[in-house]
Amino acid sequence: MKRPTYVDKSGNVVNQSFENKKPLLACFFLFGTVIPLIIIGLIIYTMVQNNTCDKIYKAIEQSALNYLKDREELPEIEGENTIVHIDKLYDGFLRSSQTNDIRCSGTVKVTKYKETYLYTLDVRGCKECSTNIRYGDWSNETSAYPSSHAIIDVIPYYNYYEKEINNTAWSEYYTQDQISDKESKYGVYLPKDEDTLPIVPKEGKIIDIETEDKIQYRYQDLMWNWYDIEGDYSEYSSEMPDGYANKDEQVSVYTDWTDYSQNSPEAKSYREIQSVDGYRYYYEDKNGKKVYYKSGQYVNPEEVDQTKYNMQEPDPAKLYRYRDKQWRWYNGQKRKYSMLYSYAPVGLNLKDEDTATYGSFSSWEDESKVNGSNEIYRSEETRTVTRYREVYEILSLKVLKEPLPLDEFEEKVKMDLPDFAYREDKKLDVTYKFKYRKTA
Repeated sequence: MKRPTYVDKSGNVVNQSFENKKPLLACFFLFGTVIPLIIIGLIIYTMVQNNTCDKIYKAIEQSALNYLKDREELPEIEGENTIVHIDKLYDGFLRSSQTNDIRCSGTVKVTKYKETYLYTLDVRGCKECSTNIRYGDWSNETSAYPSSHAIIDVIPYYNYYEKEINNTAWSEYYTQDQISDKESKYGVYLPKDEDTLPIVPKEGKIIDIETEDKIQYRYQDLMWNWYDIEGDYSEYSSEMPDGYANKDEQVSVYTDWTDYSQNSPEAKSYREIQSVDGYRYYYEDKNGKKVYYKSGQYVNPEEVDQTKYNMQEPDPAKLYRYRDKQWRWYNGQKRKYSMLYSYAPVGLNLKDEDTATYGSFSSWEDESKVNGSNEIYRSEETRTVTRYREVYEILSLKVLKEPLPLDEFEEKVKMDLPDFAYREDKKLDVTYKFKYRKTA
C-alpha cells in the first residue's frame, strides 16, 4: 500500500518521518546538552562556594587561636574548651576581607584535644557560609573521629588513676663527648648509651628526666731544672762551642723538630732522625683539573685534609725530619742541678729557664687547685659533666568503672576539673566522643 503524501500550507511536500522525530530529537538535545551543562555549572558553583567557605572557616579558626594566645586564655587541660565570640575577632585578629567582606557573627568553641586544638564553628550572618544554613542537625555521638566532616564537636569523658611519683638514683657523671647532640623527647640531651642510665621498674612510666651539671678541674705544672751557681756556662749546644772545655751532661734539651723534607739529613751522634712516605695530594675541580696541595710538594699524609684533597699520586717519596739533643758547656766549677721541679729545692735557687717542661695533667677533681701560691707555674683546664635521674609514675587501675561526662565527673570527685587535674597523686584519663553536622 502506498504511503500518503503530506504537504504544508504552501503546497510543499513534507517529510512526515522527520516531523515525527522532532519531539524525540528535542528530548535528546535537552538531556544530552542542556541538563549536563546545568549539572556541570552547579558542580562548579558548589566547588567555588565550598572553597570560599573553607577559607572563611580557616581564617576564623586561626584568628580565634591568636586571640586566645594573646589573652593567655587557651585551654590547658585535655577536654577543656573556651568559647570565643566571632564579633570580637574583628578587633585586630580578623579582617573583613578574610570573610568575603562580610562581618560574620556566631561563636568558635576551642577544645584542647590531645596535643592540639579542635574548633567547633557556629558561624552566623555569613550568607551561604553560615553554618546554620549550610549544615543540618547534629549527629549522634560516635567514638570514631569524623575527619570527613567540616563541623565537628568533641565531647570529653573522664576517668582517673591513683598516681605515685618516684625518682631513680642519680647516674654517674658523663662527659660531653659521651652525650648525644640530639635533643630527646624529654627536652634534654641524653647519654649516647642510654642503657647505662638507672633502671626504671617495669610498672613505671618515665615522665621526665632531670639533669645536674658540675664543673671539674685538672691542672698541669710547669717545671724547670734548678742549680746553685752561675759559673762559666755556655748556651745549649749540640757541639762544643769555642772557648769551652767541658760538657755538663746532667741536663739536656732538644731542639724543635724540623719540617719534613726530601733532603736526607747528615747523621750525627746527637741527632734523632725520623722518616715517612710522602705523597702529592690533589682534588679535581669542576673542569676536571687537578688542584694540588702545597703546589704539588710531597707531604706527610698526617698534615693533609684528605676530605678535601681526596686523591694522591701513586708514587711516594721518602721525607725526613730531625731534632738535635743539646747540653750546656762550661769552664771551671761545675754546677749542681736538681731534677725537674716547679719551685726551687733547698740550696738550688737558680732556675734554668731553657729547661721549662710541662708535667702530666692531674686527674679531674671537683675543686680548683689553683691559688695564689701556685698560679705562677700551674695552668688549669675545666670541663662540664652531667648526671641524670629519671622521674617516673606508677599508676593504679582506672578508678571509675566507666568514664563520665564533665559535670558527672566533677560531682563524683567533688572537685572542679582544673583543681583535680593538677593533683600530684591523681592522673586524668580522657577519652572522646564526637558529633558532626552534615551538609544540609
